Amino acid sequence: MKKVSIIVPAYNCAAYITKCMDSLVGQTYPALEILVVNDGSTDQTLSILEQYGDRITVVTKKNGGVAEARNTGLRRATGDFILFVDSDDYLDLDCVETVVRRQEESQADIVRFSYRLVYADGRVEPPIDYFKEDALVAKPDFQKHIYPYFLSAIRFNSVWATLYKREMIADLSFVNNMKTAEDAVFSLEAYTRAQTALLVTDVFYYYVQTSSGLTSRSLSLLDKYKCNFRLSGYILKKLDAWGMNTLPNRCKTCIRPVALTFHKLRRGIK
Repeated sequence: MKKVSIIVPAYNCAAYITKCMDSLVGQTYPALEILVVNDGSTDQTLSILEQYGDRITVVTKKNGGVAEARNTGLRRATGDFILFVDSDDYLDLDCVETVVRRQEESQADIVRFSYRLVYADGRVEPPIDYFKEDALVAKPDFQKHIYPYFLSAIRFNSVWATLYKREMIADLSFVNNMKTAEDAVFSLEAYTRAQTALLVTDVFYYYVQTSSGLTSRSLSLLDKYKCNFRLSGYILKKLDAWGMNTLPNRCKTCIRPVALTFHKLRRGIK
């Protein structure tokens, strides 16, 4: 049975990390390595994590941000697959078992599954921009079904709700000097390397909408714009490798920072 390493960056999340941890230790898939990186928390986060004993591995480090915390987890991971979960989110209990089975059936390098937005008032809603049917996408079809979403949307920006073959991303790391969009930089590199991606419409991940999350809503408009502008620079460098280096695609990429910045502000959430 192949092992799955679940990496959870945790910072001052005592108010909600129990729900996340319970959803991980309760997984029906037994071959798990749950790595929780306590990123210098000053609340009761560590005390709560210690209650889970040897069911999880806690790595405590000086506060350095979510990118550095995920990098720490990647360096410690020993699984055949990597799964990222944010400390304020949670999974269905059969998530890993089902996603690993789908990977084994398809042999996909990346399995991207569906999620729901969970609000404080109890509402659970689907995201606006998402795929509507299952699909195994081969490399020649990435130009149509994967890469365009990096130019003008956010469908594949996040690293959660995604199972990665560890061997494919073994030497990748998150950019640790970006306050937001660092996960999108990682994601676009992973999809550039991948030869196949399985898109699964089944919902297993619950993305909790909080006033403060791993990416703080306190970031200024300028900070958000700067980070998304840097992201566009990374995307422009990939257009040749994707076979998509055309004037319209370069224009879409350059316009992207403004559109994405205002999209995030309009949502007003993490």
